[in-house]
Amino acid sequence: MAISDSCTHSSNHSKFARRLFAEHRQTIQAGFSYVGAASRAAQRNRPPRLGGRTDLHGFTLVELLVVIAIIGILVALLLPAIQAAREAARRSQCSNNLKQFGLALQNYHSARKSFPQGGEMLSTTDVFTNANAALLPYFEEAALHNVYDPKKAWENQGAHVAETTIAVFKCPSSGAPNPLSDPLMDPKWSPPNNLYGVTEYAYCMGYTDAFCIQPDVLMKPKFGRIKRETQGMFSLAWGASIRQITDGTSKTIALGDASGDPRWRVCHLPGCTGPTADPKGQPSIATIGWIIGEPNSTAYLAQLGPKPSIYGCTIEPMNKSPVTDTYLDLGTLLLDYGQIATDGKHICLASYDGGKHAVSNYRSDHRGGCNFLMADGSVTFLSESIDMAAYRARSTIAGNDLFSE
Repeated sequence: MAISDSCTHSSNHSKFARRLFAEHRQTIQAGFSYVGAASRAAQRNRPPRLGGRTDLHGFTLVELLVVIAIIGILVALLLPAIQAAREAARRSQCSNNLKQFGLALQNYHSARKSFPQGGEMLSTTDVFTNANAALLPYFEEAALHNVYDPKKAWENQGAHVAETTIAVFKCPSSGAPNPLSDPLMDPKWSPPNNLYGVTEYAYCMGYTDAFCIQPDVLMKPKFGRIKRETQGMFSLAWGASIRQITDGTSKTIALGDASGDPRWRVCHLPGCTGPTADPKGQPSIATIGWIIGEPNSTAYLAQLGPKPSIYGCTIEPMNKSPVTDTYLDLGTLLLDYGQIATDGKHICLASYDGGKHAVSNYRSDHRGGCNFLMADGSVTFLSESIDMAAYRARSTIAGNDLFSE
């Protein structure tokens, strides 16, 4: 059940109006006093009519202009306050969306003893069920969950599944289209309309962009090996459990804002500074379908151009623009897959250590920072000017980092 704050929002609007009136009462009273004085002066100076009667008084041009000016000042003062109140309400609703994710994650963990994998893989190159799809029953989306086939890859689901929009996945401050029409996507991936319900919240991979898998005894890919101190709660073939979050659940990021508003353009690979056009020469935007747990990769980059994903990391600052894309280098993934099987010390590398993958940065349309869901289900707003060491420490599950709250 969604959490409503409508009463609080109305109260906030009233408080803004009362505060503004109190702050500018003297200016308003002075203006109307001037109008009254001007009116009385005009009355005194008007010559009497024949018969001893005076004219009935109306507004002079000066009085009318003064009134119009006062109204203009009031409008100029009130509009920014109303806009600020509306954005505060939208930000609060966005926070409530993340709280719904928190409830869903906690309920999933209670049932399964771990959080869902960012993307469940039944082969080395296909993602079948991502975390969003796994959580559908806990978002009261049982009907959609019942038609999602976990034995099929995400792009082979039935008609209308991918295009279904889920309100809690969309931040109200963003102008992202929902559903999204992406002509670069293969139409057979989302029959029959080639539309995608969007998500604007990204699962945290930590202070790493390394995608890493290894075979298990059943040859089903499982999470590989990366530097333990950089690992986050989610990744391909990985969902942490609470006992593995030794940094503390209240201090560890689970999800964060990942706006798909058209103003957020995308560029390719970490450190990129200029937006990259898609194969049709149009700007790539940071919007992604909730169903897509598979990162864009070597196999599809030429067809799709740079794309974001349902994953986020803290390698780069939040609200970096253009947004770094999410990219999986298939050659590196498969090479690591083989080497981990034969070398007990082999680890997959993040881009800052020479790795070839990329994961998008967090971004929002809230002024000054982003909302984040922590592993304990609480929601916090972090400033975009946060110290990067503290920001990265919050994104890992077992970094043993010290930082000030």
